[in-house]
Amino acid sequence: MSLKRFCAKCGIEIGVFEVSSLGNLCPNCYMEIRGITVPPREVPLTICRKCYSVKFKNRWLPIDLSTEKSVENMIHAIRGIVEKAFNFKVFVALTLQDVYKIVSGEQTTVTITLDEKIHPLLKPKEMAINLDIKPNFSICPVCLKVTGKNFEATIQLRGFSNRELEQIKALVNKIIIERSGGSHNIQTGALWEEVDGGVDILLPSIDIARRISNIVKKMFNVQVKESYKDWGWDKSKGRHLRRLTILLRSRNA
Repeated sequence: MSLKRFCAKCGIEIGVFEVSSLGNLCPNCYMEIRGITVPPREVPLTICRKCYSVKFKNRWLPIDLSTEKSVENMIHAIRGIVEKAFNFKVFVALTLQDVYKIVSGEQTTVTITLDEKIHPLLKPKEMAINLDIKPNFSICPVCLKVTGKNFEATIQLRGFSNRELEQIKALVNKIIIERSGGSHNIQTGALWEEVDGGVDILLPSIDIARRISNIVKKMFNVQVKESYKDWGWDKSKGRHLRRLTILLRSRNA
């Protein structure tokens, strides 16, 4: 006849595993005594006041309010902040309406489900709690450059017809939307200026400028000229800030 064993707290009969691994406690009492990490009741989110992108781990996640992708990015940011601070997995329940409230500056309550593993051999313990999301507004690097007109590159279009310029404008808009995940377009992520003889496109990124230039060169017969100009000093990197100018002149003009 085997010796019966009982939980040291509630008295329920337990087995060898509970005795050896849980300190003479049943799983319920073990989890009760060990408890679950208390998560924050409020999470601050940094949001760009211009494009509504949300900051997470020094990256700005795009928030396109016309798609469900914005919900995914907002969930990713909230979940990441909580998991990083408290080292346990969470599930965040969020709707597109919640995202609208958050980016409008309204403190919003969402439900998160904690999924914490109390012991390697026990099932994770789940608990649903309400979490207040507090939006703090700042401005993302792209919007800062566009607003302050601190552009890294300029594409000069010369000798193109109005029809060709409209084609290029649509192309630029598409590239900016794709690169920003929908948070920017040609109105918010660049500056399209009509000048004598053509158009200047002012862009916050040299990479985007080169991509646009390469596609335009494939679409049209153009003459290309590039030049750099120093326009400031980067204290963090100890070097000059340089602005690229790409002149694209149509050979059909």
